[in-house]
Amino acid sequence: MSHTGLGELLAMNLVVPIRSSSGEPVDPGRVPLEGMRHGTDAQGRFLPAYTSADLFHDFGPPGSDAIELEARDLFARAELGGDRVVIDPAAPGELEVPPAVIPFLAAGIDPTSPEAMRARRPFGQLPPLEVPTDVPEPFGTELWAALSELAQVDRAWLLRAGSGWTVGIGLVENAGLSAFDEVRNRLHAVASEHLGGRRSLAVTDLRAPAVREAYETVSGPWFSRQPDRPKGILGRLFRGR
Repeated sequence: MSHTGLGELLAMNLVVPIRSSSGEPVDPGRVPLEGMRHGTDAQGRFLPAYTSADLFHDFGPPGSDAIELEARDLFARAELGGDRVVIDPAAPGELEVPPAVIPFLAAGIDPTSPEAMRARRPFGQLPPLEVPTDVPEPFGTELWAALSELAQVDRAWLLRAGSGWTVGIGLVENAGLSAFDEVRNRLHAVASEHLGGRRSLAVTDLRAPAVREAYETVSGPWFSRQPDRPKGILGRLFRGR
């Protein structure tokens, strides 16, 4: 592959080696980050991904199974796990993705686009976040309903990010990695139906303190889970009926 720009990766599915050699089909959605094979080089551990099945066959780990992932999905997982990403390792077109641009790619934003280059924060950090003047309907109502039904969500920030939208997710205490994956998939489904495509909404895990601070400094949460109200005497008397 000739890498004319990192943004072109966003339109691709990438072939990712996994820790399996059975030859049996594997559901990509059920493979956690640690289930993917990692390579090592002078700089340490990295997550390899190939731009074609042929390149994986020629340069990937011998005998390894692989899955296909949308590039944005791969970068979102790498960002969450703090992993480096190398595209087509050992191949003539090998490219290490700069860690500074992984948050852009995870959000579905071409890091060389004018929106990203005009970011108020230093290049490689979050795109500019702004409080929306209004939230289009029925997107706002459906997003609120989805967040209400996702018990692992404690709070959420809905902001503009460049020309698109972003929702920052504050999970309940002790939530696992799979909890965020479920939230992201559900909210992307809402965006696909009401914003014209999942790429119109970046869903960001706020467990990293620096990322959470970036959202909190812009506004308070758009959504907050309300604690269960104490049951009154009638609730206690009729419980279980």
